[in-house]
Amino acid sequence: PQGAPVAVNRVELAASELFSIPGLATAYHTSVIVNGEEFFFSDSGIFNDRALTSHQGNPSERFELGMSTRTGAQLMRALAPHFRPGTYDLITKNCNSFSDCAIYYLLRKRLQSRFSALERLGQRVSYDMLQRFTNGMYVPNKEAESFRAEAVMKAIDQLGDADPPDPLGAAGEARKAALSIGGRVTVLGLKNAERLNGQGAEILRYNGVNGRWEARVNATGEVKAFRAENLRPAGEMVFEPGDRARIHSLKSEAGQSLNGQVCEILRYMHDVSRYEVSVGGQTKAVRADNLTPEKAASG
Repeated sequence: PQGAPVAVNRVELAASELFSIPGLATAYHTSVIVNGEEFFFSDSGIFNDRALTSHQGNPSERFELGMSTRTGAQLMRALAPHFRPGTYDLITKNCNSFSDCAIYYLLRKRLQSRFSALERLGQRVSYDMLQRFTNGMYVPNKEAESFRAEAVMKAIDQLGDADPPDPLGAAGEARKAALSIGGRVTVLGLKNAERLNGQGAEILRYNGVNGRWEARVNATGEVKAFRAENLRPAGEMVFEPGDRARIHSLKSEAGQSLNGQVCEILRYMHDVSRYEVSVGGQTKAVRADNLTPEKAASG
């Protein structure tokens, strides 16, 4: 029909072997690529970049899936509510769960079953056996217990051809992921290893087994696996959830009306290198450079 969307967005799948269980299954990490931009699910939500970071830049397989009328930005907005930070589980809700739903959103196809053989096996074997297979890395996540890919796909069907909502009002803005291989970061918010808080580190790799980022701590040389929530780009102002800050120096027409207003920090969004803030009853995405700490009034 005249005016119908044209499929101009190239969709690919990237896959890397994680480990094999001889005679039973091979574990894979997968991600979806839209026009050269990678999208993958981790312990800290959906990430995107152009360096194939989750595969250390070199997936063992990469092949074309088709052309889509939907963009990578639309994919992010459509699936973000279903793949929130803190909901990752190696067996029940992992990178392959996301790839399956992403492929469905983009092309109405499904992820090849061979890439999720471990998940099917994991749902049949004991917890102790899973611990052996993963060298003790697997920890069940209660936040993922109720996840069903079919429920996400039903929500996608209900969305139809409508443009997914962008609750943070960041549509059209340049996106830059906060974490990448070789990136310099500052460690913060650790409870069990407080000695590392405030230390500088360098990101070495993304670990597809536990969905975390491995980084070498500058001061000690030790390599640790961190959740993204515990890392910030080096040199960037750090705010914690609940902090209050004053917005300044926004240039856009919509942003200028926020300058001078005090907001509350909700969380850091690594996929766009911005803080999610609450201001004037609305939720917005603001760069650290546009926030100044607001001192609590002394009583």
